[in-house]
Amino acid sequence: MNMEKLLKFIDEVAKDLVIDDFNIKEQSMRLPARKHYWVAQLIKSKIARNQTWEKKKQLKKDITMEVIATSPVKLSQSAAEQAAERHESLSALTTKIKEYDLIIEYLEKVEKTMSQMGFDIKNIVELQKME
Repeated sequence: MNMEKLLKFIDEVAKDLVIDDFNIKEQSMRLPARKHYWVAQLIKSKIARNQTWEKKKQLKKDITMEVIATSPVKLSQSAAEQAAERHESLSALTTKIKEYDLIIEYLEKVEKTMSQMGFDIKNIVELQKME
């Protein structure tokens, strides 16, 4: 699911970065709104990652307690935690967190690119004036 979101973001960014003689004014006018949009997506992704991390932490604690309670022999806390880490639901959350990390990394780079676009547009306008 998160990878589809990443692919959607990649397509949207590709459209946002197209600048030519015909759309330069429109792009420069839209730039602040698009920067805001991408920063908002970054923050939403960070919030979702943190929520998933907290969910994983709580689930790990619950599974660890369940492993200790149901084990026929006495297990140490660390052995029970290792057994909990192999649980399918924790593995799914770990994968989801890694996907969020990838999305966050991408969106941080998008934010930097968007911040530089103002300079790029200014340079293009200067070049057009010289022509």
